[in-house]
Parts: sequence; C-alpha cells; structure tokens
Amino acid sequence: MAPPEWIVLMISSENKKRGDVVSEANSSQTIGHHNHFAAIVEYSDDAIVSKDLNGIIQSWNKSAERIFGYTAEEAVGQSITLILPPERLHEEPGILARIRSGERIDHYETVRRRKDGTLIDVSLTISPIKDETGEIVGASKIARDITASKRAEQLQRRFAAIVESSDDAIISKDLNGIIQSWNRGAEQIFGYFASEVIGKPVTILIPEGRLDEEPRILARIRRGEKIDHYETVRRRKDGTLINISLTVSPISDATGKVIGASKIARNITDRKKAEEALQRAHEELEERVKARTASLNEALRQMQEFSYTVSHDLRAPIRAMRGYACAVLEDYGERLDDPGREYLNKIVRGSDRMEQLIRDVLVYSRIAQAKIDLQPLALDDLVKDVIDQQPNFAASKTEIILKTPLAAVLGHESLLAQAVSNLLNNARKFVAPGKRPRIEIWTETRSNKVRLWIKDNGIGIMPEFQSRLFGLFERFHEEGDYEGTGIGLAIVRKSVERMGGTVGVESDGTDGSSFWVELPSPTGSDTLSKA
Repeated sequence: MAPPEWIVLMISSENKKRGDVVSEANSSQTIGHHNHFAAIVEYSDDAIVSKDLNGIIQSWNKSAERIFGYTAEEAVGQSITLILPPERLHEEPGILARIRSGERIDHYETVRRRKDGTLIDVSLTISPIKDETGEIVGASKIARDITASKRAEQLQRRFAAIVESSDDAIISKDLNGIIQSWNRGAEQIFGYFASEVIGKPVTILIPEGRLDEEPRILARIRRGEKIDHYETVRRRKDGTLINISLTVSPISDATGKVIGASKIARNITDRKKAEEALQRAHEELEERVKARTASLNEALRQMQEFSYTVSHDLRAPIRAMRGYACAVLEDYGERLDDPGREYLNKIVRGSDRMEQLIRDVLVYSRIAQAKIDLQPLALDDLVKDVIDQQPNFAASKTEIILKTPLAAVLGHESLLAQAVSNLLNNARKFVAPGKRPRIEIWTETRSNKVRLWIKDNGIGIMPEFQSRLFGLFERFHEEGDYEGTGIGLAIVRKSVERMGGTVGVESDGTDGSSFWVELPSPTGSDTLSKA
C-alpha cells in the first residue's frame, strides 16, 4: 500500500519552501525517511487513518483493516461515518470542528462499529494535518482497540463492587499476615473500619487460645494450598467472640509466585447456635424416646400380666357362672316360669360373650407381641382351608364364589388365616335378616403387592364410620342386632400390619362391603422376620 499522501506532501513541500538544492545523496536520505515513516504507519498495531475536513477517508493502514474489518479499497474515499454506530454519529461534527480550530484530541474513548456490525471500544488520538502554507487540510487519527482492557476494567469494577457489597468479610493479607484490604462486610462482622486495620497483623482478630492457627494457615498458603470452609472462632473489636467459616486462597503475581492470601470469612454464629439448639433438642428427644420406650415396655409387661390374669383368673369364674346357670335350667327349669328361664338364658349368653371377648383380647395381645417369620403363602390353599373350618357357613347356606387362581403372598400362615377367618365370619353375620349371605373372593396384583378382596352382600358400612372401623371395641349397630365383641376387625388390622401389609374397606353404606388385605408379593423377596 502506498504511504499516506499527506506525509509525502509534507516532506516535498518543506524541501521546496527552503529552496534547497537536493543532491542525489539528500534525495536518497529523503526517500529513506519517507520509507521509514511509511513502515511505521503500515505496521503499527494501532489503526492509523487520515481524512479530509469533510470526514472522507484518505488513507487506511493494515491495522485499520484488522481492527475495523474493511480493506483499504473498501474504506478509502468513504465517509468516516462508515465506522460510527448510529447513536454516535453526532460525535463526528464536533470532532471536525475541533480539528478545524487546530485543536488536538488526545485519548478520546468512544465506540466504533466493525464491518460485521460488532461494536468495539476504541481510544482515539486525532491531530490536524496542515499543508505547506500552514493551512489545516485534514486530520490524522490513531485508533487503539481497547475492548479487552475495557472489559477487564468493567470486570474489575464488578468484582470490586461484589467484594465491597458482600455480607461476608473479604480480606487480603501478605505472607507475613499483614492486612492489605478490608471490605464493608469485614467492618460489619468484626467492628473495625478499614483505616483501623490495614497495615496491621491479622492476629488482632484471633483470640489468644487460637493464635497458633495463623502460622499453620500461612504455611499452607505459601505451599499454594487453598483452605475451604475452615470453622473457627474470631474476636470482634468489642471483644465478643463469633463463630466463622473461613475460605483462604493464595494470591499469585504475574510469574505465578505466591505473594499473599485472600480470605473470605462468613459469620456462622447464628447457624452454630441453631445447630447447638438442634443438638440439645435431639438429645432431649432421645431421652424422651428412652423414657417412652421404658414406659411402653412397662405397659407391655403389665399387659402380659393382664393377659395371664385374664386367661387364668377371669375365665374360671365365668365358666363356673355359665355352668351353674346351665345346671339350674336343666334341673329346675320346669319349676321356673318363662321370665325366670329367660333370665338364666341371658346369663348363659352373656357368659358365652364374655368368654369370646376374653379369647379375642388374648388373641390380640399375642399378635401384638409375637415374633413373626414371613414366608411365601399360596392363598388358594389357605382360603379353602379357612372356608372348610367354618361350620356356620353350611348352617346359614352361605354362597361363596371363589375366583381362582389366587395370587401368592408373603405372609405368616396363622396370622393370615386368623384375618381371613374374621373377615369371612363378618361377611356371613352382617346381612339383613332373612337374606342369604353371598361372598366373593379374588385377588389382584399391584406392582409388587397382592390385594385379596372379600366382598359381601351385607348391610354395608356408612362412609363416616369407615375410618374408625378397625379400632378396638368399635361397634356401629345395636348390640342385640348382631353378635360380636368389637375386636375382630382390630385383630385383622393388627395381624396384617405385623406382616407388613395394609387393610381397608369400600362401601356406600347400603349395598354390601368390599374388604381388602394387601400384602407383599413373594416374587423376588427374601424371607423376612418381624419382631
């Protein structure tokens, strides 16, 4: 590319003005200077551009091509506004006005646009160009791309703002532990202003019992180690101690040499207090659990004693009472009138009910205490055996619809048989007078669970009673209407829960009930033990 026209013009005009007789040697020297200037312009890292007083580009060096993306052929002869963003077009008239007045513009920072439309930050130095008469005929412009430095500067300002506005204390120190910087977070946490601590050793924050920590920290920093979340105690200006979490990182110079450390200190006093309170609450809860466990064990012991008393002390007098009532009926029944015989029959029925109640309580107690081994069970065999052992089914002409095959379950044979027996007996009992009982039995598999259904055509259970149905001694009908102790369904629930299952019911309260027992499927399961 040819050297800028204004340089050639300046050299030749100056020689003519002096009227010098240019020798061949002087001519060679002038050409040498000319080439030297041209090389400087052409190979500068900055964009060097000349324009006339109308803003028309006259010359365009290689760095201008690199920085702005236009070749010299594309730029020369075009208006300098070629590289101005629309929002900066107002700058050019002002610049030209200052140039016409002979003013030089130094380090003017602005934004220019590249050929691809991207914006770059530039620093401009613009000087007037004069002809041989001293008249200003144009301007030379040196444009330096400062995008990277501006971004670095912005980033630095952003980092500084983050540091200054952080709630954490952010501190720097040299390798002797002398504080070099101190942000507002440090002022808030430790109570010292920056002017009070910069230049002083960081040990002013360390309690006497912890002064040995600083040499160890500095030794690790000198080795280039980073210290993460080191929890310790520091002292505020007013002497109070606070819990803090420290993160300390080495600071290196341009050569990679460690010259200091940056420290981020977070006040964790409130968190530590919360942790201590949580620990105390946990310890108190453990004590309460121990006390409750001891209380439950004592209650269990008393229940065992009660069960023993029930089985040995209560049943004997009840049986005696029933026996005497039956004897009176047998030996003296003919001498009694109808009300007398009815009273004795009520004593016999009451004794039978009390005997059944005692048996149910003992069953419930044994289920609650027993250790249970779970095994795969074939429901087909188990349910058929339970049905065969129900003499009341034949007497009541109960219709049973068994939808086989039934799926296998993981359970305990005697407990499951007890639960199924109770559900079948309830299905037989709780039907309207004169209605033939009808029971349907089937299973369905749900993921790794098996649900056994027992559906009846009985009197149903109103929805508002269903949540209490499996509780102890719960009855939802008049005592004389249907026999029962109010413990049977509690036994069902306890048996199923001891096997790791659940139990439930579906009923609209008018058209029968569908009870279900859900237990684990034995497929892929190991034998389990439940204490």
